[in-house]
Amino acid sequence: MNFKFFVISILVVSGLIGGAFAQQAVQLTPQEFTQEEIDKMKNTAVLITTHEGTMVIEFYPEDAPNTVHNFLELAESGYYDGIVFHRIIPGFMIQTGDPNTKHPEFNTELTDDEIRALYNDENETDRSLWGTGGPGWQIDEEFNTLKHDRGAVSMARSQHKDTAGSQFFIVHQDSPALDGKYTVFGRLVPGTFSLAGMDRIATLERDIRDAPTDAFPAVIKSAKVIHPYFTTGLGELGRNQSMVSDVDTLAGEVKAYKNTLHDVVFQIPYRWDVIDERNEDFLQVTMEPGSFEHNALQIIEKSGFVPQVLVGSENRTSYELENNQISTGFFSIAGGDEPVILNNYIFSNLDGKRAHLIMSTQNIQAGEETIEFKILQLHFNNSEKNYSIIYVNLSEFFRFEVNAFSYTVDSFEIEIDGKLQPLKFGDSPVFQQLMKDAKVKPEPEPLPPARIGGCLIATASYGSELAPQVQQLRELRDNTVLQTESGAIFMAGFNQFYYSFSPAIADYERENPAFKEAVKITLTPLLTSLTLLQYTDIDSESEMLGYGITIILLNIGMYFIAPAILITKIRSFYKLQ
Repeated sequence: MNFKFFVISILVVSGLIGGAFAQQAVQLTPQEFTQEEIDKMKNTAVLITTHEGTMVIEFYPEDAPNTVHNFLELAESGYYDGIVFHRIIPGFMIQTGDPNTKHPEFNTELTDDEIRALYNDENETDRSLWGTGGPGWQIDEEFNTLKHDRGAVSMARSQHKDTAGSQFFIVHQDSPALDGKYTVFGRLVPGTFSLAGMDRIATLERDIRDAPTDAFPAVIKSAKVIHPYFTTGLGELGRNQSMVSDVDTLAGEVKAYKNTLHDVVFQIPYRWDVIDERNEDFLQVTMEPGSFEHNALQIIEKSGFVPQVLVGSENRTSYELENNQISTGFFSIAGGDEPVILNNYIFSNLDGKRAHLIMSTQNIQAGEETIEFKILQLHFNNSEKNYSIIYVNLSEFFRFEVNAFSYTVDSFEIEIDGKLQPLKFGDSPVFQQLMKDAKVKPEPEPLPPARIGGCLIATASYGSELAPQVQQLRELRDNTVLQTESGAIFMAGFNQFYYSFSPAIADYERENPAFKEAVKITLTPLLTSLTLLQYTDIDSESEMLGYGITIILLNIGMYFIAPAILITKIRSFYKLQ
């Protein structure tokens, strides 16, 4: 399997569309819809009438069924009648759907002059509340691959993803920076004067908050549901074949890569980025550490090589299909010496799905210098394609970023039996053992015995071993503390003490949410102090001892001395009363 790489730039958008929806809202449980219900929503449109013209919206229930259903329910109830396009930014979008913009005396029987009188400067609603309202409930995000092209209709939200309610926006000009961050659920139908109506609203005079100076032209006089409504032959919004988006998990907010062309979904390792992607006949994705404010910086500076995780796919051969064989592909670096196989396993996960796991080394000649690389690769398949996940680094530094490989494997999903399903190869004893071996530092002398277990208390506090906070602790342990003899000796003694009580505390955290939150708050100063080690270059035993003692003393001060002083001061104060 040959992989070629090129660098692409990725635009990250931090701006939010929407307001800080002020009221307490109920979180609606997502529904499952039948194909008949999906088809009905697809053959439904909403006609929005304003003084500036009309706009017809059609929907994409296959991509955002709960969002479309919520919108149609609101429109059917008359919710949007009388609501103002309260945020207008030409060249970007127009936004509406806030009930705080609706005059309490509005009704659809009013004439234009009567509506204008309601929404004049003296009698209109409180503009300070515009952008903060909603229906009293929220729905989960349904991010998809639909592009935020001109005319796309998408849900507004607050900083948190699952906060969409009734506010939505219509894209005035293509805004690809919004893709994957907001839920596109419809579009203005071409050929229905809808785009012209949007353009007229987008050019209304605005105040400093981007609200229309005169609210009347921006009022939705009616939002009427039309069914059936067929728009065959008009085409669709463009789609992104692949997308990186933020998703909420039990481990917190992470970045996820999704490719609809190759039916692949996986979470990007903590502080890594997709730096190269090709969507041709087969998939080629390259990931590298994206934030160098951690141990990776020191290692990269020392080695001169940036570690990589490669994800690829290719069509299965006719022989593999006929004989139901798994992929036995092998990745090696072009121009290098003959690879040396260290480990070679064909194994199954707990569901019986098979994979090929290989660890190898390969020498590359760079002038008079010989450089040894280590490669860890996993090959597997579904009914149509072979997939590969590959980690490449210099042998000397291989162990430092191998967690990125296991993280990618643990979160990887491919299409099986018509739907995306997790692989669960990380649950296999074979895989787990090889990952343990991969993290061991080669030493001429055996390291002092140290139990390399999980961070039980932190894992219970943050909900998953994949949480960024737990990964931070694991990186510091594996990549910094255990890389010196003094650090290994410390861990051997510490683990004997830690594992004598941590399982009981972790179990109690899972049973008592209040205790869990208290432990999480207690851990925050510790995690903050440990981040100091990320900015140090530890090259000797003395440096490890110095920094280690400093961190220990700092935590003793925060957890014991400072509270003792505070308690003493409080007691002294009350004695003086």
